[in-house]
Amino acid sequence: MTRKELLLLISRLEEELNNIAGLEQELREKGYWPAGRTGSKSRAPAFPAGDTFTLRAIGSVLHDFYVAAENLFQAIARELDEKLPEGPTWHHALLRQMTLTIPGVRPAVLRKETAQRLDDFRAFRHLFRNVYGFNLSAEKLCDLLLKLPPTAAALRRDVEQFIAALRANLPEEE
Repeated sequence: MTRKELLLLISRLEEELNNIAGLEQELREKGYWPAGRTGSKSRAPAFPAGDTFTLRAIGSVLHDFYVAAENLFQAIARELDEKLPEGPTWHHALLRQMTLTIPGVRPAVLRKETAQRLDDFRAFRHLFRNVYGFNLSAEKLCDLLLKLPPTAAALRRDVEQFIAALRANLPEEE
């Protein structure tokens, strides 16, 4: 890849990280970002009973979180790996592909632990696209909300390290 192509890829990756930060901010502003309490585990806010509209909105943000992550992975797979997985399990295969170091091409994008955390959100994205919003489980959404802060932080850390590695290996000006 040329220097310009790599810089464009880096810009696209940074844009998706900013999109994820925007989703986090939306949840904070609405009071749905889990807050830790002194001496106890982090706790997700309760949903109003029977409020399927809120469940749909939270589900949409959780869906968008994984879409942004997958956008990162697709850009890397297309531009650096030159190969997007195919077939009915391509979403899962793409996530696994991001844990691989490809000698002479790129370092791993994600630590295996980060990919495992993200897999819950990948599965939810699929569910969200294939179920009516009024059938969403408040319990499942609360579980994912609790997992979101450490997952988003791990994703950000891994992708920022990946970007730093790309910057460190930029070709000279053409």
